[in-house]
Amino acid sequence: MNYFSENTKTSINNYKKELLYIMTKRITAVFFLFCFAFGCVCLRLYIIAESGAELVSSGSHYSSFTLNNIRGDILDCNGEKITEADYENYIIAKPTLKSLDILQDLLDSRTFASLKQRMEKGSPVMTGIGRADIESCEDYVCTPIDKRYANSQPAIHLLGYLDEENHGVTGLEMAFDGILYSDKQSVARVPVDAYGQALAGSEIEIIRPNPNTGTVKLTIDNNIQSAVETALDECGISQGCAVVVDVKSGAIRATASRPSYDPYRVSDYLDSESSPLINRTLESFAVGSIYKVAVAACALENGISDFQYTCNGSCNIGGVKFFCSSNTAHGKVDLQKALEVSCNTYFINLGQKLGSEKISETASLLGFGSGIKLADGLYSENGILPTPNELNNPAALANFSFGQGNFTATPLQIAQMLCAVANGGKYSEPYVVDSITDKSGTQTKHKPKYPTVALSRETSETLLNMLTSVVENGNASPARPSRFSAAGKTATAQTGIFDKNGIEVCNTWFGGCFPADDPKYVVVIMKQGGSSGSYDCAPVFKKIADSIIF
Repeated sequence: MNYFSENTKTSINNYKKELLYIMTKRITAVFFLFCFAFGCVCLRLYIIAESGAELVSSGSHYSSFTLNNIRGDILDCNGEKITEADYENYIIAKPTLKSLDILQDLLDSRTFASLKQRMEKGSPVMTGIGRADIESCEDYVCTPIDKRYANSQPAIHLLGYLDEENHGVTGLEMAFDGILYSDKQSVARVPVDAYGQALAGSEIEIIRPNPNTGTVKLTIDNNIQSAVETALDECGISQGCAVVVDVKSGAIRATASRPSYDPYRVSDYLDSESSPLINRTLESFAVGSIYKVAVAACALENGISDFQYTCNGSCNIGGVKFFCSSNTAHGKVDLQKALEVSCNTYFINLGQKLGSEKISETASLLGFGSGIKLADGLYSENGILPTPNELNNPAALANFSFGQGNFTATPLQIAQMLCAVANGGKYSEPYVVDSITDKSGTQTKHKPKYPTVALSRETSETLLNMLTSVVENGNASPARPSRFSAAGKTATAQTGIFDKNGIEVCNTWFGGCFPADDPKYVVVIMKQGGSSGSYDCAPVFKKIADSIIF
């Protein structure tokens, strides 16, 4: 049955045709719009790939290489760099035949093959070339890059090291991180296309920002520091340390610890039995006979300068037998002779005569038992100074009288004691930071403390003459410098620690000052696992003294 009239059917057919026409136009318009957009994208990619003009002008795509992390300088007392005092040349090269030729001449085959593989894909590269110096050109740029730490960096234990984010972790780097830190980097960059391929005709850029950092100036003298590092190594101090202190001011002119370490590979040393990361200058150790200087000072201060004793090689105190080295019987000795031959039994009996309170008082005045602050978070250990009550036992006092028992001290404390002897009885607390300049440019200089008067001038002068005789006529003669006289004392300290063969490990020492007639520097050397202070440490003192020019 037909429900529509002929006119109605005609209207419906016309409507369908009109609707189809409209849809066809819209589809055609969308199609052409899509083709136009696709064409624009293709044209854009073509321009990027072929000319690179827009990338170079807009700076939107670069292959970037970090040259170094920027950080504030640490300087020596003369304003010379301690950090970033060394450099290595690096070459940043575009992937050209000329670049390949120069790299092949400069690099070992393995490194060259690795870089060549990347360059064949169109990528720019960067690599270190040591101190080789080549002239830059359009294809490559050669630039020096400052290294935060040199190979075999001097004073590395004092400086400390950095983490991966350029923050200080230990030492002075940690103490002054707020002044030295910067989040800026020096970079090299090469314009590249969307595929990371270097653009023809582009320039290699070196960008070195000017960050806002401060500086830290130390009391360390680079020349003296170098002399100390060299002397330790040449004399075979594989585990130990040395420190040089200005007699009058207390300024630390050098400090070195062994074993050393590479600050770029700290994790390699974490399980090492020799503990390379420890700054031994600030650690406390068994001291031994070098402490006899303090006992001698106590005797002189208390008017006991004429005490004599006949040494038979051993003595019995409180039921405990004590010996001189190798059971040597020194015969009748006075204070000077006892220092020259390092007679244990003399000082044991002198200690019994003086008593624990007087010896403890002198030791405390000389700085034993108290740590030294070098910077925020950087201290020397206190060491262990037995109390008078602990020394009421005659055997304990006997041990203490020649630097044994539970008594320990740091090399820095030994240096402080010797400064008092060399400086008329008074010493200034050792310090290592001369000044700091913060990020605003404000400089803060070290404010010296009042010197501590530990001894009378008469005592210090008498003791200085005696220690000069120890070097000139006693068992410290290997320490005698070539150009002038010196004063000092050796030590071989028992530790109560035994190696795998059951042999006790000894700490050997030498501490002294020079020139003896007008002391300028105190030097203390300590070796762990040594044989004797005369053999191990006195020659190091001589090398250091002979190397310092003043």
